[in-house]
Amino acid sequence: MITKPPIDELTQIATNKYVLCCAVSKRAKQITELQAKDEVSTEVKPISYAAEELYFGKIKIITE
Repeated sequence: MITKPPIDELTQIATNKYVLCCAVSKRAKQITELQAKDEVSTEVKPISYAAEELYFGKIKIITE
């Protein structure tokens, strides 16, 4: 369970929980693939890292 950053604040960024779940899981999968290629190294789990990226504005959610 993600506790930092708070889910409520992430939901406000993403507009709803479904969009949040899809965006963070997609980015976490990308991070996992980068870790397998030794392009990214992180101590935290990919899902938490992806949530932090969204929270701090390092990634944006693009809706069509």
